[in-house]
Amino acid sequence: MDYPALLSKLIRLSIGLTLVVIVLGAYTRISDAGLGCPDWPGCYGQLNVPMKNDEIMRASALFPGHTIEPYKAWLEMIHRYVAGSLGLLIAAILVVSFKVPNIPKAWPSALALLVVFQAALGMWTVTLKLMPIIVVLHLFGGFALLSLLLVFYLVSRAYCQRQNNKVINDGCQSQENLSYQGLHSASSLQKMGWLSLSVLIVQIFLGGWTSSNYAALVCTSLPLCEGDWWQAFNLSGAFTIFQHPLLMNGNSYEFGVLDYGSRMTIHLVHRFGAIITAITLLFFAWQLVRFSSSRTLNRAAWSLVGLVVLQISLGIANVVMHLPVILAVGHNLVAALLLLNIVFICTQLRLSYRPKVIGQATNHIQMRMITKPSHNTEQSKLSK
Repeated sequence: MDYPALLSKLIRLSIGLTLVVIVLGAYTRISDAGLGCPDWPGCYGQLNVPMKNDEIMRASALFPGHTIEPYKAWLEMIHRYVAGSLGLLIAAILVVSFKVPNIPKAWPSALALLVVFQAALGMWTVTLKLMPIIVVLHLFGGFALLSLLLVFYLVSRAYCQRQNNKVINDGCQSQENLSYQGLHSASSLQKMGWLSLSVLIVQIFLGGWTSSNYAALVCTSLPLCEGDWWQAFNLSGAFTIFQHPLLMNGNSYEFGVLDYGSRMTIHLVHRFGAIITAITLLFFAWQLVRFSSSRTLNRAAWSLVGLVVLQISLGIANVVMHLPVILAVGHNLVAALLLLNIVFICTQLRLSYRPKVIGQATNHIQMRMITKPSHNTEQSKLSK
């Protein structure tokens, strides 16, 4: 059986399914269906949504005070079903990866552990009643899983191709194809890539924090909030990571518990972060186009430009149109695609930079072995 090909297909399928899970999670959250099922992993004490009269009566008895909304409950359960399918795919990747030699086993092991932790976060999201920090960590878990899957795909492909003495298409492992200024430029691009990734991660956190605290609709004007916003600006209140349960509305954090000033601050910081992120990513794309002669990296750079422009447009549209669900979900999806793009570029830069250094060291050693006479040769010359 061709295990490398099977592994590659499983990883690609998992990447696609992870994007679906992220979109479903965003749709569930934005539709206020995060507590559509107040328990976990079932829904009102059963594996499916209660629909029949006797099921609804039993669910009402088990969870008094909860209004059973089948549509929201189905949104939550479909999200769980698809996430569970993704977990099974990751388990299959872990098993198959141990059948493929010469690939690092740490990556699939990390993926399996992350899936388990992500399931725990999903449970805590429900049991802790949408506590904002748990919601954000759950979002981060999905994005981290997506990134790790892509890195594992690229790394495993590179290992297999090196083992078979093949060259990656587009010469991504060749430093000469990467840059016309040699190793120094490649190193600079790597550093810029890591900076861009870090800035993007911070911005994703700010977006998740805005959503989980229901601060997306606090400011409805552009470019800043309406009124004397600076008088209500409150950084300390906006970024209280562990909000006390006594602040909950009724019995949950749904619809937010922070005051106007704190939510307005979160929203504005997210906007300021968007400006910084856009400038950083566009500068990185320009550097890639300028210094890289790799067609793959150049296409990725132009894709990055397009995604940044699209994301800014979606952000503005969400404010102007008061957060329509489809645009808000699209905003989440494009954030995931931006992360995929940056992770792809950083990984390709890493894979292309290391072989050149290793190759130079290997050539240096080989030249020394050729030019340096062996001990036996010297002995034979002396005997003569």
